[in-house]
Amino acid sequence: MSSLARRYGQAYFELARDAKDLDGWRNELAGLVDVFANPEVSQAAQNPKLPLSQRVRLALDLLDGASGQVRNLARLLVERRRTSLLPEILAFYDKLADRESGIVRAEIITAVPVGDRIQREIMNTLSKRFGTSVRTEVRQDSSILGGLVIRVGDHVIDDSVRTHLQQLQSALT
Repeated sequence: MSSLARRYGQAYFELARDAKDLDGWRNELAGLVDVFANPEVSQAAQNPKLPLSQRVRLALDLLDGASGQVRNLARLLVERRRTSLLPEILAFYDKLADRESGIVRAEIITAVPVGDRIQREIMNTLSKRFGTSVRTEVRQDSSILGGLVIRVGDHVIDDSVRTHLQQLQSALT
């Protein structure tokens, strides 16, 4: 993550915290990310052949109804040709908001889909282990063959079949 994205994310987060509306500001920032995820919008906003005033007006027109804060952020990023930082800004904002709320994010990687019950059991176990609320994101990766891999911050719990086979192969050679 770039230091610029962290600075923008930090500033936006501090404003949201001062306004005591972390979720509302987060939703607006996510909406801004969605707007600029459109390749045509992103290219137009960064096109040096278009006058700056047109690029800013385009962005602000697409954000009709958004708060002044998110419109100001969009204007600033368009003026500085930094709209590509938006996904990183959102990711850093989420990290700060989670820390503020005492929430830890966990990524669960499985070879096959897991049901809600198993996901809740994993979430409860992780909550007990880390002593805080845990939000989980589950994704599939067939390359792990079976089992699961859990990432929580810098901690990795790898109980995948692939890893067990690699360990067995190392032990046999």
